[in-house]
Amino acid sequence: MSTPYSIIYRTLSIIMKKKVLSKMARLLICLFLIFTTGLPAAAQQAQQLKRSKTVFVFPEFQDAKIKQSFGRFAKAKANIFLKDGSLCYMDGDKVMKAYTEGIFGVIFNDTIEYMKVDSAMARVVARKDYNTLLRLTTVDMARYREETEGGANLPFFEISEMRLFLHTDSETTDEDTGLPLQDKYFFNVRGTVIPANESSFKKILKPEQRQPFKVLMQNHFWSWKDEESLKMLLDFLP
Repeated sequence: MSTPYSIIYRTLSIIMKKKVLSKMARLLICLFLIFTTGLPAAAQQAQQLKRSKTVFVFPEFQDAKIKQSFGRFAKAKANIFLKDGSLCYMDGDKVMKAYTEGIFGVIFNDTIEYMKVDSAMARVVARKDYNTLLRLTTVDMARYREETEGGANLPFFEISEMRLFLHTDSETTDEDTGLPLQDKYFFNVRGTVIPANESSFKKILKPEQRQPFKVLMQNHFWSWKDEESLKMLLDFLP
């Protein structure tokens, strides 16, 4: 089902390719579409805090293919550690943190793909051609410390000497709260990772894309923190 965002996204792409329209006409049409389309109230970016009841993305370690250089794969039972987005795997009954040098990503159960951002793993949430939108989810440590009274009751979960020691009063966190999470977004542009922000994105725009991009940035319903908004930018990538 098409959403208001996707409708605007496709329509803008068509309009900007119509050379028979003057530059001013295309601009006026874009402005009209963006500011008059009935976007849902939720699009005003009232961000809801996400939480996790475990310190990993998946409650149980999953079958995974770890993507390595030269098209190689290594199979393992793996997971993503939410404190820092690091890749972990099972070595017998021990949880180990993976060295990510030479690792490009990981695919869980042949369906859920993650790509490396620095040393962390970010989930692929959208793809177009050779470009992807990535979401890095980690524990919001500032909020976590606030909620645990500045560290007085701070449960311990760290990785030390390649062994993972977990203690959060139990294997899962409080059922009513859970660990507070935060999302950061990135674009992988033909193999180069850039943060999803205006200053970084402007640098890769072609001259003819700057005006429609400027128009999009003027839309009060659009946000750099909103995943659906960011998906619209894939059409601007080379």
